[in-house]
Amino acid sequence: MPYFLDLVKKLENKSNEERKNIIIKILKNKKIKYKLEDYSYFGTKGVNIIVEFGKGNKYSIASAHYDVVLGSPGANDDASAISVLFKLIENLRKIKLKNKIKIIFFGDEEIGRFGSLSYIKKHSLRDLIGVYHMELVGMGDSIGLWPVTKFNENSYIIENIEKVLEKENIYWEIIGNLPAFYGDDLSFREHRFKHAICISVTYKKDKEKIKRFVKSSIPSLIFKYHLGLVPKMFKLYHSKNDKSIYLNENAMGMTADVLTESLINLDKKF
Repeated sequence: MPYFLDLVKKLENKSNEERKNIIIKILKNKKIKYKLEDYSYFGTKGVNIIVEFGKGNKYSIASAHYDVVLGSPGANDDASAISVLFKLIENLRKIKLKNKIKIIFFGDEEIGRFGSLSYIKKHSLRDLIGVYHMELVGMGDSIGLWPVTKFNENSYIIENIEKVLEKENIYWEIIGNLPAFYGDDLSFREHRFKHAICISVTYKKDKEKIKRFVKSSIPSLIFKYHLGLVPKMFKLYHSKNDKSIYLNENAMGMTADVLTESLINLDKKF
């Protein structure tokens, strides 16, 4: 059964409000406890949806955003990651944890990461262990960890997930600073918390093309878009073609397995 794609299709072509309500409805139907955290940021009112497992003061975060770019169906960005979070929730229900793991569906990432910035404003990062945020995890056979720079290159969360990827024999790439791309993980690093990275999934065969593309300057990116010199995942990104028909179940399943094992290992470490 296409577990992940079924969830993506429920969210596809829906407004931000509809996606929020669908997530809440699924959580209710699965009898999963959650809390809604309202926020107001630069006059924009929104809500983050938070599911918690475990006890204690220390906690890790796995996250995605539920809002979309206007005019985009939002299948890979970021319904694919939302489907992974639901699988993670099911997996963690069976696990006894030392610390807490928070699964967070952030709002308003696309207009300035308002949901994650509001979360940070409300919560102390003192007891935060690490953040694994996800963007574009619905198509491909290899994992990208980004952005890894001098600021966070020695972070234990990178070493932690790399051990899982090596154990599972999954190809991955470390990606440096990307001038035109970001996720909610950036909100944490902006607050000097270095143990926060983004996970994406791509096709290994496209890796060199993707590397050249994402390292381009913003004017160069625009020029390449107009010429059609764009890797497939970015042709769909923020476009009317970000549809579930281009996604594959294996990419999301791989991400869910890696994220589950990484978070459990991280919990054992602290």
